[in-house]
Amino acid sequence: MHLERASWFPQAERLRDGQRRRVDHDCGSGRTLLIRRDHDGYHAWCFRCCLPGFVGPQAESLEDKLARINRMLVGDGTVRGVVGDLPLPRVYEVSEWPDGAAVWLYKAGLGRNDIGRLGIFYHPPSDRVVLPVPGRQGSVFFQARAYQTGRFPKYLGPDQRPRDLVPVWGRARSATLCEDILSAMKVGMVGEGWAVLGTSVSDAMVAALLKRGTPVNVALDPDPAGRKGAAKICKQLRAYGLNVRDVVMPRDPKLMPLDYLRRVLVEGEDPTDV
Repeated sequence: MHLERASWFPQAERLRDGQRRRVDHDCGSGRTLLIRRDHDGYHAWCFRCCLPGFVGPQAESLEDKLARINRMLVGDGTVRGVVGDLPLPRVYEVSEWPDGAAVWLYKAGLGRNDIGRLGIFYHPPSDRVVLPVPGRQGSVFFQARAYQTGRFPKYLGPDQRPRDLVPVWGRARSATLCEDILSAMKVGMVGEGWAVLGTSVSDAMVAALLKRGTPVNVALDPDPAGRKGAAKICKQLRAYGLNVRDVVMPRDPKLMPLDYLRRVLVEGEDPTDV
Protein backbone atom coordinates (compact mmCIF):
# COMPACT_ATOMS: atom_id res chain seq x y z
CA MET A 1 0.00 0.00 0.00
CA HIS A 2 1.03 3.58 -0.65
CA LEU A 3 -0.09 7.03 0.44
CA GLU A 4 -2.70 8.69 -1.73
CA ARG A 5 -0.84 10.95 -4.13
CA ALA A 6 -3.14 13.88 -3.46
CA SER A 7 -2.35 13.72 0.27
CA TRP A 8 1.36 14.58 -0.11
CA PHE A 9 2.51 15.28 -3.68
CA PRO A 10 1.27 18.92 -3.91
CA GLN A 11 3.56 19.74 -0.99
CA ALA A 12 6.47 17.74 -2.40
CA GLU A 13 6.19 19.50 -5.77
CA ARG A 14 7.26 22.75 -4.12
CA LEU A 15 10.60 21.28 -3.00
CA ARG A 16 13.85 22.07 -4.74
CA ASP A 17 16.01 19.21 -6.01
CA GLY A 18 17.76 17.57 -3.05
CA GLN A 19 15.50 19.20 -0.45
CA ARG A 20 13.50 17.44 2.27
CA ARG A 21 10.98 18.66 4.85
CA ARG A 22 8.74 17.47 7.70
CA VAL A 23 5.13 18.64 7.21
CA ASP A 24 1.61 17.87 8.39
CA HIS A 25 -0.30 15.02 6.74
CA ASP A 26 -4.05 14.83 6.33
CA CYS A 27 -4.12 11.94 8.82
CA GLY A 28 -3.56 14.49 11.62
CA SER A 29 -1.33 17.29 12.85
CA GLY A 30 2.21 16.99 14.15
CA ARG A 31 4.44 17.09 11.04
CA THR A 32 4.35 13.32 10.69
CA LEU A 33 4.97 13.42 6.94
CA LEU A 34 8.54 13.43 5.61
CA ILE A 35 8.78 14.51 1.98
CA ARG A 36 11.88 14.81 -0.20
CA ARG A 37 12.89 15.36 -3.78
CA ASP A 38 16.03 13.94 -5.38
CA HIS A 39 17.39 12.77 -8.72
CA ASP A 40 15.07 9.78 -8.98
CA GLY A 41 11.80 11.52 -8.07
CA TYR A 42 9.60 12.55 -5.14
CA HIS A 43 9.40 10.48 -1.96
CA ALA A 44 7.17 10.53 1.10
CA TRP A 45 6.84 8.63 4.36
CA CYS A 46 4.17 9.15 7.00
CA PHE A 47 5.29 8.05 10.46
CA ARG A 48 1.68 7.80 11.65
CA CYS A 49 0.29 5.89 8.65
CA CYS A 50 3.54 3.88 8.23
CA LEU A 51 3.13 4.13 4.46
CA PRO A 52 5.42 5.41 1.68
CA GLY A 53 4.71 7.55 -1.35
CA PHE A 54 6.61 7.89 -4.60
CA VAL A 55 6.30 9.80 -7.88
CA GLY A 56 8.96 9.50 -10.59
CA PRO A 57 11.01 12.48 -11.82
CA GLN A 58 9.17 15.08 -13.84
CA ALA A 59 10.70 16.19 -17.15
CA GLU A 60 11.69 19.87 -17.02
CA SER A 61 10.27 21.88 -19.88
CA LEU A 62 12.19 24.73 -21.49
CA GLU A 63 9.74 27.15 -19.90
CA ASP A 64 10.34 25.64 -16.44
CA LYS A 65 14.11 25.71 -16.95
CA LEU A 66 14.08 29.39 -17.91
CA ALA A 67 11.85 30.17 -14.94
CA ARG A 68 14.24 28.32 -12.60
CA ILE A 69 17.26 30.21 -13.95
CA ASN A 70 15.40 33.49 -13.59
CA ARG A 71 14.52 32.67 -9.97
CA MET A 72 18.21 32.01 -9.25
CA LEU A 73 19.25 35.33 -10.84
CA VAL A 74 16.63 37.22 -8.85
CA GLY A 75 17.72 35.39 -5.70
CA ASP A 76 21.35 36.30 -6.32
CA GLY A 77 20.27 39.92 -6.68
CA THR A 78 18.69 39.87 -3.24
CA VAL A 79 22.01 38.68 -1.80
CA ARG A 80 24.02 41.49 -3.37
CA GLY A 81 21.61 44.16 -2.17
CA VAL A 82 21.84 43.33 1.55
CA VAL A 83 23.67 45.91 3.69
CA GLY A 84 24.71 45.41 7.32
CA ASP A 85 22.53 42.35 7.87
CA LEU A 86 21.96 38.78 6.67
CA PRO A 87 19.66 37.86 3.75
CA LEU A 88 16.14 36.58 4.36
CA PRO A 89 14.63 34.02 4.63
CA ARG A 90 17.07 31.94 6.69
CA VAL A 91 16.69 28.17 7.01
CA TYR A 92 18.80 26.93 9.94
CA GLU A 93 17.35 23.42 10.14
CA VAL A 94 19.80 21.34 8.10
CA SER A 95 17.23 18.59 7.50
CA GLU A 96 15.27 21.09 5.36
CA TRP A 97 18.25 21.94 3.14
CA PRO A 98 18.94 20.41 -0.27
CA ASP A 99 21.21 17.41 0.22
CA GLY A 100 24.05 18.96 -1.77
CA ALA A 101 24.17 22.04 0.45
CA ALA A 102 24.68 19.95 3.57
CA VAL A 103 27.15 17.59 1.86
CA TRP A 104 29.43 20.52 1.00
CA LEU A 105 29.78 21.26 4.72
CA TYR A 106 29.95 17.62 5.75
CA LYS A 107 32.92 17.15 3.38
CA ALA A 108 34.70 19.88 5.34
CA GLY A 109 34.16 17.87 8.52
CA LEU A 110 31.43 20.05 10.01
CA GLY A 111 28.57 18.32 11.82
CA ARG A 112 25.10 19.69 12.46
CA ASN A 113 26.12 21.07 15.84
CA ASP A 114 29.07 22.89 14.25
CA ILE A 115 26.83 24.31 11.52
CA GLY A 116 24.35 25.58 14.09
CA ARG A 117 27.04 27.05 16.37
CA LEU A 118 28.61 28.94 13.45
CA GLY A 119 25.22 30.34 12.40
CA ILE A 120 25.40 28.89 8.88
CA PHE A 121 22.06 28.74 7.07
CA TYR A 122 20.45 27.99 3.71
CA HIS A 123 18.97 30.86 1.66
CA PRO A 124 16.17 29.47 -0.57
CA PRO A 125 15.78 32.45 -2.99
CA SER A 126 19.41 32.19 -4.14
CA ASP A 127 19.73 28.43 -3.45
CA ARG A 128 23.01 29.06 -1.61
CA VAL A 129 24.61 28.32 1.76
CA VAL A 130 25.28 31.50 3.75
CA LEU A 131 28.41 31.83 5.90
CA PRO A 132 27.98 34.77 8.31
CA VAL A 133 30.87 36.87 9.62
CA PRO A 134 30.33 37.90 13.24
CA GLY A 135 30.87 41.46 14.42
CA ARG A 136 30.53 43.35 17.67
CA GLN A 137 26.80 43.83 17.15
CA GLY A 138 25.68 40.76 15.21
CA SER A 139 26.75 39.74 11.73
CA VAL A 140 28.27 42.51 9.63
CA PHE A 141 29.13 40.56 6.49
CA PHE A 142 28.53 37.20 4.85
CA GLN A 143 29.30 35.06 1.85
CA ALA A 144 26.65 33.01 0.03
CA ARG A 145 28.25 29.95 -1.49
CA ALA A 146 26.91 27.92 -4.43
CA TYR A 147 27.14 24.21 -3.65
CA GLN A 148 26.35 23.02 -7.20
CA THR A 149 29.24 22.11 -9.49
CA GLY A 150 29.77 24.67 -12.25
CA ARG A 151 27.52 27.41 -10.88
CA PHE A 152 28.95 30.88 -11.28
CA PRO A 153 29.81 32.92 -9.35
CA LYS A 154 30.78 30.41 -6.67
CA TYR A 155 30.71 33.05 -3.91
CA LEU A 156 28.40 36.02 -3.54
CA GLY A 157 28.35 38.74 -0.91
CA PRO A 158 27.04 42.23 -0.36
CA ASP A 159 28.16 44.79 -2.91
CA GLN A 160 29.43 46.95 -0.04
CA ARG A 161 32.12 45.32 2.15
CA PRO A 162 32.99 47.11 5.42
CA ARG A 163 36.44 48.69 5.08
CA ASP A 164 37.43 47.54 8.57
CA LEU A 165 36.27 43.94 8.02
CA VAL A 166 38.52 41.37 9.73
CA PRO A 167 36.79 37.96 9.90
CA VAL A 168 38.17 35.91 12.82
CA TRP A 169 37.07 32.67 14.50
CA GLY A 170 38.56 31.12 17.62
CA ARG A 171 41.46 32.18 19.81
CA ALA A 172 45.02 30.84 20.03
CA ARG A 173 48.64 31.91 20.62
CA SER A 174 49.09 32.42 16.88
CA ALA A 175 46.82 33.75 14.12
CA THR A 176 46.29 31.66 10.97
CA LEU A 177 45.43 33.37 7.69
CA CYS A 178 43.18 31.38 5.33
CA GLU A 179 41.84 32.24 1.89
CA ASP A 180 38.16 31.64 2.58
CA ILE A 181 35.62 31.85 5.37
CA LEU A 182 34.95 28.13 5.74
CA SER A 183 38.68 27.39 6.11
CA ALA A 184 38.94 30.09 8.79
CA MET A 185 35.88 28.66 10.55
CA LYS A 186 37.45 25.19 10.48
CA VAL A 187 40.77 26.45 11.85
CA GLY A 188 38.86 28.38 14.51
CA MET A 189 37.50 25.09 15.88
CA VAL A 190 40.99 24.25 17.20
CA GLY A 191 42.95 27.49 16.83
CA GLU A 192 42.45 31.01 15.49
CA GLY A 193 41.38 31.41 11.85
CA TRP A 194 41.45 34.71 9.95
CA ALA A 195 39.71 34.83 6.55
CA VAL A 196 41.68 36.86 4.01
CA LEU A 197 38.84 36.56 1.45
CA GLY A 198 41.30 36.09 -1.37
CA THR A 199 45.08 36.01 -1.64
CA SER A 200 46.06 39.46 -0.35
CA VAL A 201 45.60 41.04 3.08
CA SER A 202 43.68 44.28 3.56
CA ASP A 203 45.08 47.31 5.41
CA ALA A 204 42.56 46.65 8.18
CA MET A 205 43.84 43.08 8.61
CA VAL A 206 47.48 44.20 8.68
CA ALA A 207 46.62 46.75 11.36
CA ALA A 208 44.77 44.12 13.40
CA LEU A 209 47.70 41.70 13.15
CA LEU A 210 50.18 44.40 14.23
CA LYS A 211 47.95 45.29 17.18
CA ARG A 212 47.69 41.64 18.14
CA GLY A 213 51.43 41.13 17.86
CA THR A 214 51.27 37.34 17.87
CA PRO A 215 53.01 34.93 15.45
CA VAL A 216 51.19 34.47 12.14
CA ASN A 217 50.65 31.28 10.15
CA VAL A 218 49.99 31.91 6.46
CA ALA A 219 47.98 28.85 5.41
CA LEU A 220 46.54 29.67 2.01
CA ASP A 221 45.38 26.98 -0.42
CA PRO A 222 48.22 24.90 -1.96
CA ASP A 223 47.30 25.73 -5.57
CA PRO A 224 49.48 28.10 -7.68
CA ALA A 225 47.37 31.16 -6.87
CA GLY A 226 47.51 30.37 -3.16
CA ARG A 227 51.28 29.83 -3.20
CA LYS A 228 51.86 33.09 -5.06
CA GLY A 229 49.59 34.96 -2.66
CA ALA A 230 51.23 33.37 0.40
CA ALA A 231 54.71 34.47 -0.74
CA LYS A 232 53.50 38.04 -1.14
CA ILE A 233 51.72 38.09 2.23
CA CYS A 234 54.71 36.60 4.07
CA LYS A 235 57.04 39.23 2.59
CA GLN A 236 54.61 42.03 3.44
CA LEU A 237 54.05 40.99 7.06
CA ARG A 238 57.74 40.26 7.73
CA ALA A 239 58.53 43.79 6.57
CA TYR A 240 56.39 44.98 9.49
CA GLY A 241 58.44 42.87 11.88
CA LEU A 242 55.88 40.12 12.45
CA ASN A 243 56.92 36.52 13.11
CA VAL A 244 55.48 34.81 10.02
CA ARG A 245 55.40 31.10 9.13
CA ASP A 246 54.44 29.88 5.65
CA VAL A 247 52.40 26.69 6.10
CA VAL A 248 51.87 24.49 3.03
CA MET A 249 49.24 21.80 3.52
CA PRO A 250 48.35 18.95 1.14
CA ARG A 251 44.84 20.40 0.70
CA ASP A 252 42.79 23.45 1.63
CA PRO A 253 42.63 23.92 5.44
CA LYS A 254 38.87 23.24 5.43
CA LEU A 255 39.53 19.75 4.07
CA MET A 256 42.16 18.79 6.65
CA PRO A 257 41.35 16.86 9.86
CA LEU A 258 41.03 18.89 13.06
CA ASP A 259 43.85 16.98 14.76
CA TYR A 260 46.17 17.84 11.86
CA LEU A 261 45.21 21.54 12.07
CA ARG A 262 45.76 21.60 15.82
CA ARG A 263 49.19 19.95 15.63
CA VAL A 264 50.43 22.09 12.72
CA LEU A 265 48.86 25.48 13.44
CA VAL A 266 48.62 25.51 17.23
CA GLU A 267 51.41 23.22 18.38
CA GLY A 268 53.76 24.24 15.55
CA GLU A 269 54.62 20.83 14.09
CA ASP A 270 56.03 20.61 10.57
CA PRO A 271 53.14 19.87 8.15
CA THR A 272 55.22 17.22 6.37
CA ASP A 273 55.77 15.30 9.62
CA VAL A 274 52.11 15.05 10.65
